[in-house]
Amino acid sequence: MGFLSGTKRTGTLRLPGAVLAIALASVLAACQSTAPARPKAAVAGPTVPAPPEATQPAVPAVSADMATFSFDQIKGVPTNKQDELARAIAKHAQARNLRLVRRTDPSATYHVWGYLSAVGGDVGTNVTYVWDIIDQSGNRVLRFSGIEIAGAAGNDPWNSVDGTALDTVAARTVEDVYAWINRLPRPATAGAPTAKASATETIPLAGTL
Repeated sequence: MGFLSGTKRTGTLRLPGAVLAIALASVLAACQSTAPARPKAAVAGPTVPAPPEATQPAVPAVSADMATFSFDQIKGVPTNKQDELARAIAKHAQARNLRLVRRTDPSATYHVWGYLSAVGGDVGTNVTYVWDIIDQSGNRVLRFSGIEIAGAAGNDPWNSVDGTALDTVAARTVEDVYAWINRLPRPATAGAPTAKASATETIPLAGTL
């Protein structure tokens, strides 16, 4: 006889907990064995930007003596140091005969965008810079980057970045632009040659940055 034989119950049928668990497990197993397996949804991984070295530089569209450059933006640098960096770039550009025009000048052959950061490191403050050169069509034709070591970092690493470090960043930036527009090999990041200006060439180009 079944275990319900001779027993009259009204309302909800109640089963012992163990029996109910076994019954549910059997039903789930049957469903899993008969239902077709669903493909797992693809999980997109994090988007990792290509490093600067992955960007292949384009061949300059104009000759070096015809090209003009506008340094439109320099992000990441505190306001009190932006002017100092801009003057240093203008000084070294003049020494290299790079023609700079006013910021956001629409007639510029190339627009230059800069991104800088200062982070405390084991040796000193690491000043990292990345520069993009954009043509008149809005296409990036060159990206280059580098790092300069400044003094020991405090609460604000930028306080350790003095005029000497900014001048070195400016000089190496100009050397990279100069090498590209003249179709020369890129100078090494460490020990890159610094453009030397004569006494008559050290006056910053007014209104160029």
